[in-house]
Amino acid sequence: MKQKNRSGLCAAALVGLLLVCVAAAPVGAEETLQLLGGTLLIDETKGTDCCSATGAHSKCLMYTPGTTYRVVVPCEYKDGNDAIGQTAQFRLEGPDGTVDTKSIWDIPIFNNDWKGRLTVDFTPDGPGTYYWELTCSEGAHSASARGSIELR
Repeated sequence: MKQKNRSGLCAAALVGLLLVCVAAAPVGAEETLQLLGGTLLIDETKGTDCCSATGAHSKCLMYTPGTTYRVVVPCEYKDGNDAIGQTAQFRLEGPDGTVDTKSIWDIPIFNNDWKGRLTVDFTPDGPGTYYWELTCSEGAHSASARGSIELR
């Protein structure tokens, strides 16, 4: 009987220790929130055209220290063999200057269609409005847009 009580006490002590550790863990520890930052499109199927648009962030978000925001921008390149030998460029620059890019060299005869995304992470220092820049280009055609989020 004494052996059962000791193992029961050990188990209770272990559970108690785990509960203390869980209670001591920071609440709201760093997290990453995703923002749709816009879209980029280069479409050769209708003549070379570059389009960019930013996601609409009309609402203000509350600033939470330690929160990281990930700006995600879906991109698409539709090859139509109209700009053979050109390089298509997609670029996203975040509020802190972090840049993500994708370059596609248009190889003659091959279908160079591509779908993907660009992402940048930033962790704001405090409340305010934060901006990111989107650009795409191929040959003489280009487009750009600016996205933002307001943190209060």
